[in-house]
Amino acid sequence: MKIDIHVHTKKTKQGDAPSRNITPERFSEIIQSTDVKVVAITNHNDFDLEQFNLMLAQVDGAVQIWPGIELDVLDDNKRSHLIVIVSPERRDRFHKKVVEATVGQTPDNFTISLEDTVSFFEELEPLYIAHYMGKKPDMSEESIERLLSLGVNPKRVIKEATSAISAGIFIAHGHASIYGSDIQDWDKYTDEAANLPELRLSVDSFEQFCLLLEKDVSAINTAINHKQSDELTLQPFEDDTKIFINSYSDINVLFGAKGTGKTKILEAIAKHYSNSGVNATVFESAPDKLGDRFDIKGKDIDKNFELKTVHDCKDEILFIKSAKEQDVTSLHEYRDYFRSERRNKNAGKMKIKDLSSMLLEAQQTKLKDYTDAHNKVQEMIGFLSSNTPVIEVSSEEERTNLVAHLSALATNLKRRSWEYYVDWKSSELTNSASKCFRDEVARKTGALSKPIDTGFKLFASNRLKIRRNAQEVCLNINKAIADEVEAVGTLGVNKGQLDCVTSFKLQDGTIHDSLYSPIKQIRKSDQKDFSRAIKDIEKQALSDNLFDSITQLNSIEDISKIVSMSDLLLFWRRFTLSGDDYSPSNGECSMLNLHSELADDKQVYLLDEPERSLGNQYINDIIIPLINEKARQGKKVFISTHDANIAVRTLPYNSIYRCHDKDGYATYSGNPFSNNLVCQVEQDKVLDWKKISMTTLEGGEVAFGERGKIYGNR
Repeated sequence: MKIDIHVHTKKTKQGDAPSRNITPERFSEIIQSTDVKVVAITNHNDFDLEQFNLMLAQVDGAVQIWPGIELDVLDDNKRSHLIVIVSPERRDRFHKKVVEATVGQTPDNFTISLEDTVSFFEELEPLYIAHYMGKKPDMSEESIERLLSLGVNPKRVIKEATSAISAGIFIAHGHASIYGSDIQDWDKYTDEAANLPELRLSVDSFEQFCLLLEKDVSAINTAINHKQSDELTLQPFEDDTKIFINSYSDINVLFGAKGTGKTKILEAIAKHYSNSGVNATVFESAPDKLGDRFDIKGKDIDKNFELKTVHDCKDEILFIKSAKEQDVTSLHEYRDYFRSERRNKNAGKMKIKDLSSMLLEAQQTKLKDYTDAHNKVQEMIGFLSSNTPVIEVSSEEERTNLVAHLSALATNLKRRSWEYYVDWKSSELTNSASKCFRDEVARKTGALSKPIDTGFKLFASNRLKIRRNAQEVCLNINKAIADEVEAVGTLGVNKGQLDCVTSFKLQDGTIHDSLYSPIKQIRKSDQKDFSRAIKDIEKQALSDNLFDSITQLNSIEDISKIVSMSDLLLFWRRFTLSGDDYSPSNGECSMLNLHSELADDKQVYLLDEPERSLGNQYINDIIIPLINEKARQGKKVFISTHDANIAVRTLPYNSIYRCHDKDGYATYSGNPFSNNLVCQVEQDKVLDWKKISMTTLEGGEVAFGERGKIYGNR
């Protein structure tokens, strides 16, 4: 949840922009369109109770609204701004105090001393937020010290920075810091909200927020317990030692010196969830794993890769491979027929020997056309029933009616295709019977049957069919296939996005590039010979040399393996950066391995020292935001680390500390919010989280100062 402790809802001073004015309705609409869940209304030298109540009613509990005011403070003749925020439960008393303090003055000429500020408002137990270094008009260190000397709670005095970067610098130097939008134009608030600080622990009220500022353990535990957690009992080591871990649907960090068993604990967690049916494996970053992760050598590439834009040509290839010449009827067959007929008077009376063959091609063509149409309609029915866009833009009744019409059409096509199938088979059977009769008459009488036809039509149509099939294969060989692009991860803002690109080509007989490899276990030389032979068959289809080319095709050693276009498919898989081929370094491979692991959608992530080979900038800019996003999604993230950036700046809900001393191994649990680590065996042993972390982890005090972000100070 994001917090904005500095919001203006009206123009109160001459220098204020009119665009600060906003109606309760518009205020509610804009705020609820963002992730901001806590808003403090802090107009200049004014608190409008009526407006506050209207806005509170308008958001109807969806957003917490806290009453406040931005005061012009005059101290030691220097003017600065100090925000005072109180609990919404005290808004009526706060309103009276503001009226009392500002009586007789306008927001433009009002100023107040630090002493009077404390005198008027301290009894309401407020938060004091001072403009600080760069946030003009800023309050000096001397004035802030004077404010503290007046008896206010130092945990409730916060310094407001101009941005997240400034706040982070202040925090790193031990200052409690936060920043707000100080909104000038409500039309731009949505963009402003994206940069606002985020509360790592959800808070339900102003009072709970203040308790967290003071590190009240019960308040922290209440906030943490809002997160779903499992209690795991693990036995990660060879002995009977048991470890108890609260597994939060958030970030859980294991840290400690090397050799204290952190990896073993991660493996035990993975085993626990795997036994429960949850996908959980321990991730270890290693440069050589990136190539394996994306199968850059294509060892496991899909052998049944679907050629979406290319016809498989199975029937065409089979026909060409099995093609035979159709003979033309020679003149001597006619001569012999007429001679035998004159010699045998009985044979002349038997007309059955002269039966003509029925034409089969028409029935075959019709059968194929109707069968193809039936299959296409069936595919359309399946498409309509499963396609998401179609389902989204149509009603169930519309789809049902359309499917019913298509089903009726499919039935008619199927019926007609059966009719042509029957016609084809009937003609084929008739021709077969006719041939038997003619042959039998010729055998009995010695009289030859009259040749059915000259055979030229069959000869020519066979040659033309061979050429058409060869043309179809050649046409598809030359088709382009789109690259497959898979995002690998980012190499940072300066380099950009790395992709894994797989290019495909069909071997057309001219591809010699060693970068391309066959998808299937077929030699590239045989693929080349096949494509060249097919092209030659197309050219020779009407020449005397046609069947020499077909014989050459069938003599290819692996010709039996080439049955469709997919058997000619070549691929080349590599990494690209901004479209250019790129070989990532070992460090970059480690980055991308981790990025890919976090990009996978899992319920449980187990990361063993993910910082290895990674630079701090990449961890801060890329990895930590990814880890925090997983936490916001309610995923369980376990990280074993020696890196302070990860251990601290992710603000883990659970910190598990492993140590080894003269008393042996011990396990402590806690969190940076309470700053305690409690021994699991002897609970009276409590360690200081900050001190232990600074001693154990890399990064030092600067990194650990950022635990102040837990209160929204970033």
